[in-house]
Amino acid sequence: MSSEMVYRDFRGDGGLVLVMPQRVVLEDERGLLAWRPIGTPYLMRRTVDGRDRREVPFARRSDVEWRLAPMTWSGRHVLHLFRPGRAHSVWWMFGADFTFDRWYVNLEAPPVRWDGGVDTFDHALDIVVQPDRTWRWKDEDEYLERIGHPAYWDAAQALQIRAEGERVAGDIEAGRFPFDGSWLDFRPDPGWSLPVLKEGATEVTQRRRR
Repeated sequence: MSSEMVYRDFRGDGGLVLVMPQRVVLEDERGLLAWRPIGTPYLMRRTVDGRDRREVPFARRSDVEWRLAPMTWSGRHVLHLFRPGRAHSVWWMFGADFTFDRWYVNLEAPPVRWDGGVDTFDHALDIVVQPDRTWRWKDEDEYLERIGHPAYWDAAQALQIRAEGERVAGDIEAGRFPFDGSWLDFRPDPGWSLPVLKEGATEVTQRRRR
């Protein structure tokens, strides 16, 4: 019987921006693999008047009041791999009929495992990978505009973030794990219910490191 965990993402001010329950599929030396189906309830930081962060200029975000708003995951099912010691996670994205659609590489601080799940700190820059392993950068503008901001990364750290992405790109082009065909035929147990947000999922005892 699989268990549930919570995936939590922090931002530069130390506050939570995402709280996502997921179902643990397996955990071994390659990492923690979790399942996020369409319909999963989660919390996402939005302005009190309902705007997404992308609707607020970066320079104005500290002037806005934010809250964690209830949302429902839509679009694609996600199989999510957190890799110990690696500054990224990998998503397998499936259509509603479980047809594999793409990989998504989320560059982020190495995952911090705790008894309730995984905490990380998003590095803005991402990689979108098609089934034929052609790839492209995503959200470069967000990654660049944060360079030098005290709550995010300096120029040297920005180079490290980019270098991690380039290492992953090498794995993509070579077809190395996890881009080697692993789990492309994954199907969830039909008896699994949707993950749920449990009491205490938003409690933070310490600020997540960058």
